[in-house]
Amino acid sequence: MVAGAGIVAGGFAVTTGSGFASQTAAQADAPHATAVAQGTVERTLRASVVSGVQIYACTQQADGTFAFTQRGVRATLQGGIKHSFVNPDSGPPQWIARDGSAVTGKVVSKTPHGPGNIPELELTATQSGKSTGKLAEVVKIRRVNTRGGVAPAGACDPAKTPTAEVPYGADYEFISVCRRTSPPTPPARP
Repeated sequence: MVAGAGIVAGGFAVTTGSGFASQTAAQADAPHATAVAQGTVERTLRASVVSGVQIYACTQQADGTFAFTQRGVRATLQGGIKHSFVNPDSGPPQWIARDGSAVTGKVVSKTPHGPGNIPELELTATQSGKSTGKLAEVVKIRRVNTRGGVAPAGACDPAKTPTAEVPYGADYEFISVCRRTSPPTPPARP
């Protein structure tokens, strides 16, 4: 749903109002655009996790005990976008589209999203794949509506359970800021 006056052309919703309200699952994989500055358009591609796990390793802590710490992620998002870490244990997170466009992310902020859920994130994006395609112009990523994925609590034994994979769900918003090629057509007046 688009708030404010707007038009839909070429698969993008261009708004002149306050932005977007919540999207339904049917809208999740469709790109949307909103005017952000003179001569630019912000596009948002939203893709939900179809299947995903947060991966934790049983590691020794500074105090000598063992606990689960983040090792990676493995997920498939709508539209066939694959999500993982570039390097296990050290990241950074990456998203790769079927068309070969890809981005890596760096966390800017974390927001708690209730007990038992991994935090919501805002990340800056750096291009790492093809210069054209679904993710080619992405500059920011948001992980929202998180469900599950929290590391198992308490101590662990690396000999018995070296890793744990915890299912999770989330919506990812891939935000691109692009130069507008032509001005939007104003909506027809009654």
